[in-house]
Amino acid sequence: MSDVPPHQLLITLVHGTWGRGFFPRRQRQNRRPLWFEDGSPFLSRLTTELVDIPYKITPLLRSGANSIFVRDKTAHVLAEHLAAEHAEHPQAAQLIIAHSHGGNIALRALHHLTQRDASPSGKESANPLIVTLATPFIEVHQADFGRRPLYIRVTLMILVIASLLGVLLALAWIALLMLLQVEYPQVASFVFSGTVNPAILFLMGWWWIVRRAPARQNYLDALKNATRLGEFALAQRLLVIRAIDDEASLTLALGAIVNYVTARSITYVLLLYLLLTTIIVPVQQTHVISWLSDEALGFVLLAMFPVTIVLFSILMLARSVHGRELALSPMECQINTQSTPDAIGLSKIVTLVRHTHIRSLRHGIYDHEDCAKAISDWVYSQLCTMPAR
Repeated sequence: MSDVPPHQLLITLVHGTWGRGFFPRRQRQNRRPLWFEDGSPFLSRLTTELVDIPYKITPLLRSGANSIFVRDKTAHVLAEHLAAEHAEHPQAAQLIIAHSHGGNIALRALHHLTQRDASPSGKESANPLIVTLATPFIEVHQADFGRRPLYIRVTLMILVIASLLGVLLALAWIALLMLLQVEYPQVASFVFSGTVNPAILFLMGWWWIVRRAPARQNYLDALKNATRLGEFALAQRLLVIRAIDDEASLTLALGAIVNYVTARSITYVLLLYLLLTTIIVPVQQTHVISWLSDEALGFVLLAMFPVTIVLFSILMLARSVHGRELALSPMECQINTQSTPDAIGLSKIVTLVRHTHIRSLRHGIYDHEDCAKAISDWVYSQLCTMPAR
């Protein structure tokens, strides 16, 4: 390693989601050091591998929230840190080692630095090397799903808002019947087929589906901008280290599958509800043809309310694994998650494989015995191609 140019290396460590635990301020005193803290096995291995290079390590501590907007805000902080560090040490080489969603923060910081270069400041901007560890690279795109988003909103409006109003009106109706001592055996069918004022539903639907459309588009644009990684002109300075069967990537993939299945299921619930209320219930009330008893029909209609609530809860949970904002985000968005970013001329991709059984998560790829060496070998190769400043 004696051919390495005499660069000083300024290393910034960026942890991932909940990298300091769920309650970072309530950590045990005698706990094992985290991977980005002094004394951790990862930093010990990295120190051994970078023995020929003078370096300084600075961890970037953050909340670790699973939030797209919080990650983008942290990317601004990281970009400011890199710019200030470069201004103070212009001759040094900068390196970011980012784990999990910290990799998305690093690439967003690079995007912000690129935006700075576009401004006529006349100053050379920071140009860091970046290493990502088990990063699920996420981008939000606008997508055309046809009428499915409309069906989902109509389902939520009818089976939640209408049901709530119907239950309230039914309770008032039952109370009136009890007061007048009049029997009405078809209360359930009456509630779901005719008690809800169509004008109220129309006004609510018009406000939520039509009037809220610009607000949904603005929110979608904000999500797209907060996850945009750009053209990635500095792909030659990026090392991607990933693992097989990474738990975080599998969780995100499962979230995408559940998102698709529940969204389709909600549309089928709407079709079933329309079939019951527009065809079966009116025919049932004529007493000409009877498929179900009034009690069974009322039970099915009442059961659709909690089923819909459960489906929407699962849908929100499945979408939120990519970021909590996506739980309530517009349905017209598509979430792209990949183990490597879209880039031309990507410097290097390393897939670390465990050949022995170790009781640790593959997502904690920094504990792999070859991780630090893969980073140091790549850093040495990059520094050898950099001109001495």
